[in-house]
Amino acid sequence: MNKPVGGFDPESNIKFMGSALLIMLSVSLFTASHGFVRGVGKSIHPYEIAFFTSLFSFAFYLPWIIRTKFSLMQTDKLGMHLIRSFFNAGAVGAWYTALSLTPLADATALALTSPLFVTLGAVLFLGEKARMRRWIAIGAGIFGALLIIRPGFQSFSIGFGFVLLSIMLGGGSRLFAKHLTKWDRPMTIGAWVALLQIPITFLMAIYFWKWPNLMQLLMLAALGLLVGGAHYTMALAYNRTDVSALEPFNFIRLIIAALIGYFFFSELPDAWTWAGGLIIIGSTTYVARREAQLNNKTS
Repeated sequence: MNKPVGGFDPESNIKFMGSALLIMLSVSLFTASHGFVRGVGKSIHPYEIAFFTSLFSFAFYLPWIIRTKFSLMQTDKLGMHLIRSFFNAGAVGAWYTALSLTPLADATALALTSPLFVTLGAVLFLGEKARMRRWIAIGAGIFGALLIIRPGFQSFSIGFGFVLLSIMLGGGSRLFAKHLTKWDRPMTIGAWVALLQIPITFLMAIYFWKWPNLMQLLMLAALGLLVGGAHYTMALAYNRTDVSALEPFNFIRLIIAALIGYFFFSELPDAWTWAGGLIIIGSTTYVARREAQLNNKTS
């Protein structure tokens, strides 16, 4: 096979950019779901929201499950799916609790430290390599996040503790998702985590149970569908590219969160938010271009 002329490989470049677009779509869907959590979180316990999220997320996959006559659910790694589901259920419960205790901007910004856990875990447990420039880009993104939340970190609250717990558990969930792509399709991975989370989150929620009204139920259904789509696109992206290469793109959630806050909660971002956002955009753009160049050189 002939080498690409000048080290440029359009196929490799397109593959990485496609993965970047998928992970950005996943992050967008996850961030949009936070608006629904805020909408129903004042009257329904976070653990109950987590249960309905799992229930309706699984409904997202039902058409494909039925269409494939349940072959979509075939896996030899059920135990690994179950372990991942415990990690993910804990992360979702902790995150929804944090959103009920902490301002959305503060919680979102603190959650941006998750790439440190995911990148370290990918290197230690999945054998992936993180180049120095990738670490620098991640550090720049975190610096941008700190600019945004500068006024909010005057004291530590229990809400921040739940954010940190969610970060660690969510990092474990994403590492299992990446590992599972060696054997299962992205749709299978997403369907299993949604299904197995239903009984786990129900046990978490049963003590705090309160039946939702029709409007709340519709919002919970929309929330579940958003999360289901987010899990699917995330697994699809991780099936194509290293976890640590895609993690910096999670920083765009701040931009989306700012837009949601402005249009739905009348929260006007200040100059620090926009300055941090520009740094984040710069770091994610650099990672995308640098990774594409490295892919071309090694092809």
